Amino acid sequence: MSDFTALPANDTVLVLTHLQNEFAHPDGKGASIVYKFLQESGSLERIKRVLDVCRKAGIPVIFHNETFRPGHPELRSSRGGYVRGTGRVLGLARDGMAVRGQWGAEVIDDLAPDPNRDEFVLHNAKVDPFTCSEFEVLLRNLNRNIILVAGLACNFGIEMTARSGNERDYGICVLSDCIDRFLGEYSEKTVTELLPLYGRVATSDEIIKELEGQL
Repeated sequence: MSDFTALPANDTVLVLTHLQNEFAHPDGKGASIVYKFLQESGSLERIKRVLDVCRKAGIPVIFHNETFRPGHPELRSSRGGYVRGTGRVLGLARDGMAVRGQWGAEVIDDLAPDPNRDEFVLHNAKVDPFTCSEFEVLLRNLNRNIILVAGLACNFGIEMTARSGNERDYGICVLSDCIDRFLGEYSEKTVTELLPLYGRVATSDEIIKELEGQL
């Protein structure tokens, strides 16, 4: 960690991506995509530990959920097949997935937002939280400049958050053991070779230790 100071609790926001019932609960319609990884890798338990210490340290939390209006009008355009993206490729409209106001669009109970703290759920039809949402408005008004990222999925919500945040000069820290490897070896190389170009890549134990030192 020689290139980085300890993660500053007073300038950090925790961003948890796509940890909603549709994908991160065994009964979700999209559970087959990544839920097995969350359980078998122990990532969900590590994310819970990180969330707990962030709450103790007074760090705001933003839950970024990929959700759609009834009928999925956000996925209607195809332009001869040239408009793609994970929502279309994974058939979210076909299977009626992640509809706002329904169970699948909500954060899983294990990580449920605390209404008494600065914790916010962003419903966004894009995997990049900086696109089509109030994400950056919240960052500015919370006066937080470092984004601590965990959740799903490595080469979609995680990578795009890191890329877009870096382009806007936000600090980035990705929790390497709190994200999936959805695309196998390609995802692993993303974690070890690509994401370090955009910010810090650290384990949950490292970050928990640093934050506990500031309590």
